[in-house]
Amino acid sequence: MEDLVKYFMNMEIVKKNKVLLVLALVVIVVFFFFFIRLYHHDVKALEDFVASYKKFDKAISDFSISKTDDLENKASNAIIELSAKATFRLSSLIKNDALIPPLALEIADFSGKELDNLSSYKRAMQSKNADLNVLAIEYGDLTSKRKDAYARFQELAELKDQVKD
Repeated sequence: MEDLVKYFMNMEIVKKNKVLLVLALVVIVVFFFFFIRLYHHDVKALEDFVASYKKFDKAISDFSISKTDDLENKASNAIIELSAKATFRLSSLIKNDALIPPLALEIADFSGKELDNLSSYKRAMQSKNADLNVLAIEYGDLTSKRKDAYARFQELAELKDQVKD
């Protein structure tokens, strides 16, 4: 009988604090959805950066094979998009959140330098006075640095999709 009395007394407490309990539940749900939204924002920023990197990688690869103004413009537009997508911030819900954004900016920087160097190399091919070997070596170094930085980015972001060289 005592247990039954305690049970009904607890039910009375629940009835009196019903508004408070509903309010607490609403607050918990709001926080839950807030953190879910933050996480999805972080994942979207990473996906957008990866997509723009792949677009740039294809554009610079096409431009390196043949010299046309259209391919150079395509690569220039891709570097602009890559630089824009590299300026993201991550919440602490993503592992390595302090290391990934600066690395994305570094990748964009290497990509810009690589495009500038390739454009210089293509122009120098038409000039008789230019030292093509130095420009070719520098282009290879920048490409290697960009791809190494991207591999590190994938490792830190724990991305499963790998860029094929």
